[in-house]
This record gives sequence, structure tokens and C-alpha cells, in this order.
Amino acid sequence: MPLHPEGMLTTGPLIQIVGAAASGPDPLEWQVLRFQRTTRTEYWEASWRHPLQPLASQLDYLAMTLTPELFARCPPAEREMWTKAADGRPITEFMTDLAMLLRLTDRQADTPYDEVPLAGWEARARFPLLMNLDAWAYDGEYGSFAESHQNWLDNEHPNCEWDVVPMLGQAVEALALVSRFEGFGEALLAHASGATAATLSTVVALGAAHLKDRHRA
Repeated sequence: MPLHPEGMLTTGPLIQIVGAAASGPDPLEWQVLRFQRTTRTEYWEASWRHPLQPLASQLDYLAMTLTPELFARCPPAEREMWTKAADGRPITEFMTDLAMLLRLTDRQADTPYDEVPLAGWEARARFPLLMNLDAWAYDGEYGSFAESHQNWLDNEHPNCEWDVVPMLGQAVEALALVSRFEGFGEALLAHASGATAATLSTVVALGAAHLKDRHRA
């Protein structure tokens, strides 16, 4: 079986950070802070799920062992990402700098959204079920979002643990952040055009009512 060590450079969470850094214009530090917010460990989750420290060690290893031959085995698109993210520095130097940022970020709490605003890739990772809340308006089948969402809830039942519960949780979290951080709602709307406060409130109201009415113990 052939070996593919270049996969460390082209897959997984590491290439997500590199791709975000390459997309610009925000500083690398912001992308790392966003990554921490996206992959943060909640208090009820196992601590080993947190990926920042292992990623930093992976970068250390790559910085010590990367060769031109190994880098050349990466697809052109990923090579371009690494090169662009490095911004003129040697790739190995960029890896060391990124490892340092990961370790420093791992020692602090999540960065508030009024300091580092929500990015598109972060919104898609944190709130994937809120990305297309305005799709109902384009098919002409329903007269309102509430009507469309209620129909969706009815069709999802009884398998509501798959999407209904996660969507409800994402909507509640988004509303909490909208009320806490000035500009968060505007930033979310820039990436999820249907995720207005009114629409999110409808998701919460209808979802909670459905769970109460149809999922009694």
C-alpha cells in the first residue's frame, strides 16, 4: 500500500486554518482565534477532543521534516494555499509561527465577537443549519417562513434528533450572541442571508413547540 504523508498538509483541520489564512485579508491570529471558537470544547465534552495542542505538535514535526520533494507531492491548490498563507516566508517558518499561535490561543478563553468578527467559514462551521433559511422564498410554495418551517418540522418527524434539535440549538445560540455582541447579527446575515433575528426566533418558537407537543415522554 502506498504511503501518503503529504496528507498531513492537505486534509483535516490544519488545511482549514491554512486556507482561511490564504484567503485574506484578516491576520493569521484572527483565523486561529476563530478556529478555537469553532472547535472549542464544552465543559461536558472529553478534554482530548480539543485539537489545538496536537495540531501545534504536528506543525512542529512538519517544520522539522518538510522537504521540497514532500511538498511537491501536494496538489497544486494546496501548495498555493500554503505559499499564500506564508506570505513570503519559508513554509517551515510559517508552520512554526502558526504552532506558536495555536499554543498561545489554547491558553485563553474564546475571543469575543466584538474583537474578532465572525468570518464566513466560521459561520458555516458553527451554524450550518442556519445557512439556507431563506430558501423557502424562492420556490413559491409557501407564503411565509413560518409556514415553510412548520412543514419541514412535520416532515422531519419523528427523526427530530437528526436536524431539528441541532437547528434549534444553533438558532438559540445565534440569538444569544446577537443580543450579547453588537454587530454579530449583521455579520451572521452577511454569511447566512435568511438568519434574521425574527427568522431565528421563529425557528426557536416552532421547534420548541414541536418538541413539547410531539415528543412528550
